[in-house]
Amino acid sequence: MSPANPLPTGSDLDMRRQSKEPPSTPALPGLWTATVLLSPFGDSISPLANYSQLVVGIIECSSAPSESWMRVSLYLTQDRSYFDFVFVTVTDGEQSRQCWYWIDSTPNGPIKNIYGPFATTLQVPGPNFFSGRALWGNAYPLMCTDANPKGIDCDHWVLLHSPGSLDHGSWYSFRKDTGNLFRIVMIDAGNPLMIPVLGSYFIANLPTFTAGKVSDTATLLMKRIRSSDVTARADYWNPMVTQQDIHRAMASPLSSATCTPKDVQAVIPGFTASPAGVALPRWTDKTYIEGWTLGRDFIPYYTRVCYLWTDDADSKQQTCFIGWGRQPGQGTYFSRTDTCLNTGSTVRPYFEWDSRGSNWVFKDCLQPNPPVGLPYPNWIEHDDGVVKAQILGNSNFGLASDETLNLIAAQLPRGGGELAIFWLWFLGSGVGLLFSEGNYLNPLSHNLQVIDYNLFSRSADLTQNDFSNPCASTAKPSELALETESAHGHLTRVTIA
Repeated sequence: MSPANPLPTGSDLDMRRQSKEPPSTPALPGLWTATVLLSPFGDSISPLANYSQLVVGIIECSSAPSESWMRVSLYLTQDRSYFDFVFVTVTDGEQSRQCWYWIDSTPNGPIKNIYGPFATTLQVPGPNFFSGRALWGNAYPLMCTDANPKGIDCDHWVLLHSPGSLDHGSWYSFRKDTGNLFRIVMIDAGNPLMIPVLGSYFIANLPTFTAGKVSDTATLLMKRIRSSDVTARADYWNPMVTQQDIHRAMASPLSSATCTPKDVQAVIPGFTASPAGVALPRWTDKTYIEGWTLGRDFIPYYTRVCYLWTDDADSKQQTCFIGWGRQPGQGTYFSRTDTCLNTGSTVRPYFEWDSRGSNWVFKDCLQPNPPVGLPYPNWIEHDDGVVKAQILGNSNFGLASDETLNLIAAQLPRGGGELAIFWLWFLGSGVGLLFSEGNYLNPLSHNLQVIDYNLFSRSADLTQNDFSNPCASTAKPSELALETESAHGHLTRVTIA
């Protein structure tokens, strides 16, 4: 590949974003069924031994003016346990009440018993869920694989958590070709929108989505609930709002069943939990990336990464984020913040787009928060990365029949019981698809949540001339060294001056 591509102009990015905005906000169908892959937030106090395991599930949803319900069947992919829940919202005039039920069943088996109802604040999302609070983010592809480098085109919307929210929301991606919901990214671990299960996990991928359909089994289940054919459990309480609530329920279940790898593959074909003998990927000495980043603004940041590893003091990385401004919630494509990393410092040059001069004008050096150092090429190994799952040949993830996708978790303890999880998606070829960092206890401690790679070159012809850093003279290694060394095991050592 040639050296780094020129950065887009702020004017072009802003114009393209406006031109791609759909004529209306998205809507959910009245009936729908979807499969789901759930990636948890980091959480070092979960009662589950394998708190970072991926969860696979089936969701069935029905919305009506008087009653809405959602059945969620979940499979713990490492523990091989199966759980079944139903969440109900009943509306009477302007009043509504919410409850949920624990279903005693097995994968594809009969329903033995129904426990509940249990009180909750969760509400089943209806067709108008996005009306009045969805803001247009931008359009860009997900799942840019070797077989499908153009990826799956998606529209991305940010949903405000409350009227007048100032600096962030949750993100909802819809496929352009079908209009179906495809991914949810929850920045807040507290499930502020009160969505059953889908709002409790860090990332929810919905590889399949079928409108206008729920199963006969779910319909009969709701008939039993309406007839009060249930078993009360006054001694049990769990609101099931957060990931922590769900983990607590799974750790001490009212009912559960075993499931097999075949059961999981019936939900997501090609899925294998904890595959053996899969080597961890690494960045090459000259890695070049283009993509989009979700942070704490209402637009995704155009992202470009140049990484040059020379195994000495000349090693460096420059990441440009167009759209990331000075204040959360106020970023536009006329502002740009770079993160420049080397073996001695972290600095953040800030630029603004000058339409008259048609160039990016340097304005200031922002305080690194938090300061980080330069990653080793094998930083995933340094962070004790583990391949949690592999998906083979599933076209809903952009894969060809012989193409593999490895889903990797790497941990970052932050102290005080706080544990971040990096979720990393890499093809078997070593090409990256996604980078994310999810925190449960303090999810807003970092601005960059998810990066989707649209281009990942492992053989870029990068040189020192492809890097710039107007803040280099202001860097103070001694101020950054202790936090860099103690908090980031994947980063190079910083020498205290």
